[in-house]
Amino acid sequence: MATQRSASYTNEEDMHLCHIYLDVSQNPILGINQSSDYFWSRVELEYNSSKPVFFTQVRNKRSLQCRMQLIFKAVGKLRGCVRQIENMNPSGASEQDILIRAKILLAEDKSYKKGFRFDHVWPILKDIEKFTDNGNVAELLQRQTGKFVSSESETPTSESPQSMSPGLSSFSLNINDEDIGGSSAKRPIGVKKAKLKRKNDEEVSTIIETIKEENRRFAEIFKQGSSDRAQNYEIQKKKLALAEYREDNKILFKDLNSITDPSLREFFQNEQLRVMQKRAQHHGQGSQNTSNSVDQYLDNLRGSGTNLPDY
Repeated sequence: MATQRSASYTNEEDMHLCHIYLDVSQNPILGINQSSDYFWSRVELEYNSSKPVFFTQVRNKRSLQCRMQLIFKAVGKLRGCVRQIENMNPSGASEQDILIRAKILLAEDKSYKKGFRFDHVWPILKDIEKFTDNGNVAELLQRQTGKFVSSESETPTSESPQSMSPGLSSFSLNINDEDIGGSSAKRPIGVKKAKLKRKNDEEVSTIIETIKEENRRFAEIFKQGSSDRAQNYEIQKKKLALAEYREDNKILFKDLNSITDPSLREFFQNEQLRVMQKRAQHHGQGSQNTSNSVDQYLDNLRGSGTNLPDY
């Protein structure tokens, strides 16, 4: 009778598993010198005993191991892509911008054409370096899982480390140093991989140059906008001055003889004096010339033989 396959993990189960995994691996008493079998037994116990009530599926340690393998592999790949983008020192790029570009780079890998599927646990695991001696996630997981077998091969590889618990089923993390920034020596990459890497670097460089060009274009738009605002301010200033000049002309050309009300006539006479003084000052004339000009102007308005009273 075939074994019934367990239900797929939900995002909530993944998050719960990652928290339990880190809690057990960081335990200062339990996390040191424990066998692989004991470690995952602890993870299984903690996972199932503390899971929320809406988690209907009970997970065994083999299932939890395989799920962590899949999660660590994807997270390790993305972390490697993030480092590649960071090493290019993109100017003005935020952490979110770098992550977006790293995901674009990750999608170039044929195994991740559908994109990164573990955004829900990325915040939990992205800084896992601080929980290891040298930042190598493969070594961290190896200490708890024992012997690894390639997930893409049915037979163990000769390079796989020996299991601390020989009876425990084995599996591979399948993460290389290039992906997760380990300190081990790197094997020379093949021609196809070199071409793919060069293509990825060129595409990332193109994206960065496009962003830089957009930034320059926005700077030019802002600069042009500032110039336009200054020019518009000068235009409005001239319009206001012209409007004021026209209003002053109405006062200057007001016929005082047509005004019968003495108080109103006096008001306009004073206004005409004010306008004449303002214009004389504007043209750099002295106060004496201003007074003479105003007196002459008023004499002209009175004319010979008029009955305009003196003020």
